[in-house]
Amino acid sequence: MKTTATAKSTGAPRLPLPLPDLLSAVHVLDPHTPGVAGLASYLARRHARVTVSPSHSDSHPDLLQGLEQCSVGLRTADPGTASLIWGGDNSVVHEVADHAAGRGLPILGYARAVELLAATAPTTVAVAGSHSTTMAAAALTCALTSRDPGWILAEAPKGDSAGYDGGGELLVVDLCPDNSSHDASPPGWRFHSLGEGLNPSVTLVTAVDATPPCWWNQQEALDHMEALARRSETVVVWAAQPGCQELADRLRRRRPGPKVVTVGRSADMDVQILGRFWTGVDHRVTVRAAGEQHTFTVPVAGTHSAMAVAAAWAAGWALGVPGHELVDGLGAFVGVERSLTRLGTSGGIDVLESRAIHPKEIEADLQGARMLTEGAVVAVYEPSGHLRSNALAGLIADALTAADRTVLLPVHSTFPGHHHRADGAESILNAGSTNTVIRHEPGLGQPRPEALVASLVQRGDLVLTIGPHAARRIGPSLLAALDQP
Repeated sequence: MKTTATAKSTGAPRLPLPLPDLLSAVHVLDPHTPGVAGLASYLARRHARVTVSPSHSDSHPDLLQGLEQCSVGLRTADPGTASLIWGGDNSVVHEVADHAAGRGLPILGYARAVELLAATAPTTVAVAGSHSTTMAAAALTCALTSRDPGWILAEAPKGDSAGYDGGGELLVVDLCPDNSSHDASPPGWRFHSLGEGLNPSVTLVTAVDATPPCWWNQQEALDHMEALARRSETVVVWAAQPGCQELADRLRRRRPGPKVVTVGRSADMDVQILGRFWTGVDHRVTVRAAGEQHTFTVPVAGTHSAMAVAAAWAAGWALGVPGHELVDGLGAFVGVERSLTRLGTSGGIDVLESRAIHPKEIEADLQGARMLTEGAVVAVYEPSGHLRSNALAGLIADALTAADRTVLLPVHSTFPGHHHRADGAESILNAGSTNTVIRHEPGLGQPRPEALVASLVQRGDLVLTIGPHAARRIGPSLLAALDQP
């Protein structure tokens, strides 16, 4: 097992690691898709020349401001650009792809760029799974503070950046499912399974499940995760998550293979979660590994989130970091942006936001939201992609039953609905067995979604917005609507 000695412990100055030529000067398309802003920030901190074309400049101005603070230029590609990194927005792909082809520039996806960067780091820790990687990956960067890691994340830890260069010796990467397969692809694009070129020291697997259009069934996900696991020195498996036990069994049946470390509640786990206690403000989690017990605080709601942080602790322990150092590092962890983040309170009603996409994540965040109120929980849900929403309609409908009422917004997609056999929102509505989901369809004479939500809540209730675009932007106007008498 590799360990990392930092310059802090040796007193020796760090020498910057060279960047791959393809990533020395890049132009990034649509940094709003998960992971891409973190990649751009990390590259800029590694002294690459990075420019960005934001496709939704008004949808997330704080993200663009953060990129500028990392010396990322918000402009068109300059003549010295070596390659383009595509974030997944089809509205700009064809024009830019044609331009890139004319100049002979390669187009890279998030996955390939991460692999090239990981190859330059002596030690890589990968967080991979069909879902639930975000909280675990962000917590892991804090747990490993004593090793001064760099990271490329799908979403930033609260108050921090999604991309950071810790000196190049240890890199944490969030291998969230590839956004390039979300409804649309540039010309000639082939889905690139995350981690194909990685050989991590430690891989934390958070879930192995169907997540269309990346993996259409659990078998595809298992095959992919097993391949990544067998390229790793150690694999940490979050037991009780979908497919994880089967993955662990596969790895143990066929030897040689990586060292397998399990984390969960049962007594036979390598890292046993002895207990968790919700105080009303945070979770107190106790774990046991190699005969030692450690307790740390997780200041986020939801059992799922607390268990994700425990899995991150287990990954740090598997890397060889002492348990008490991991606990000290987690003392600085305050959650993840847009994971049950409070936007404000208006008219006695709390408004929070969620970045959940997979049905399991949606259900977990709704259950976490219920821990924060004694009133009703009303969801404002924007489905992500027609392909994904149609394929998972039944599971999404089931997940939404964790809310008392749901306002269903139009699907966020790079293609209009008529390009698909079925509208994703309609499929979700038809799959539901209750009348708790109300579809909002924009049009003349129709109330705005904020007004519809305001009509469903009363003082003491909680509203959770879930979605990548419209749901993300609705917060301020919703708070204003709730303040009306």
